[in-house]
Amino acid sequence: MPTTNIEGLKVSFDHYPPSADSDAQRVMYIHGTGCNAKVFASHLRSMSDQHEVVAIDLPGHGGSDGSGFRSATEHAFFVGALIKHLNWESCVVAGHSLGGGIALAVALYFEELVGALMLIDTGARLRVSPTVLELARKAAERGSVTSGDSRLGYADSTPQDVVDSVSAVTAGCNPQVVYKDWIADDSFDCMSRLSQITVPTLAICGEQDPLTPLKYHEYLRDNLPRCELVTIANAGHWPFVENREAFDAAVSKFLSGLA
Repeated sequence: MPTTNIEGLKVSFDHYPPSADSDAQRVMYIHGTGCNAKVFASHLRSMSDQHEVVAIDLPGHGGSDGSGFRSATEHAFFVGALIKHLNWESCVVAGHSLGGGIALAVALYFEELVGALMLIDTGARLRVSPTVLELARKAAERGSVTSGDSRLGYADSTPQDVVDSVSAVTAGCNPQVVYKDWIADDSFDCMSRLSQITVPTLAICGEQDPLTPLKYHEYLRDNLPRCELVTIANAGHWPFVENREAFDAAVSKFLSGLA
């Protein structure tokens, strides 16, 4: 993975140049809590047939240095710095879950760099249950995560091998970083500022997502000035791996429309 230095930290990212010289969009993907860029790998390979795509390892995640942050806004400044490092004048910013909150923060604080948004299983406010926060705090204190329900957040029809593939990506994240991620989720709220974000936006939601349910995305559709909503059948919180064909088709259609 290529790397760059941002504010004294090594930041790694996956970079897929387009395989064909076409009306390519440039897309920056931002992962969610306890995750890293590899979770998008299959989707990125598919998109790189026509578009230039990058996925960042947020600080403290994957191959990036650091110990994470307790706010989406802190992460947003690293995403904006990476966009500038790539010499992209404007791009589509795509975020999953916490990454969606970070994407919205990028649109607010780096308006000139954002030509469009894709908000994947996320929301304008990301509240976390006190139980989840307490479990994460205890895991951070002892330095190990207690295994829970591995299928939480997935559709009933999602094969176990797909669930396991995501678990393999998230398994190596430091519990202290994960705890900070959950705090960043819980503290994120830009509901009152959505009207300021006027770029074309695609909100994508797995039909069976119990973590950031459909109503979160309907709120985005109804309160962002230029937002369309797509739901992905047979998918929960991870539609880009649970039903990648349908997810890829929705993203391709949106990106083509921007051209």
